[in-house]
Amino acid sequence: MKFLLTVLLGAVLGAAGTFYYIYLYHADGSEQALMRNTLTTYLPFLSEYINK
Repeated sequence: MKFLLTVLLGAVLGAAGTFYYIYLYHADGSEQALMRNTLTTYLPFLSEYINK
């Protein structure tokens, strides 16, 4: 069970890291705005951190 939780945590952190890397280094301004809007639509509690 511990192994499964470790693998799931790694997958979640890896996906988040990939998303952030793409956001920083490969997305232009309009794509970054789309990514921010998507996150704040589905996770509204993050809006205070994302839309500074």
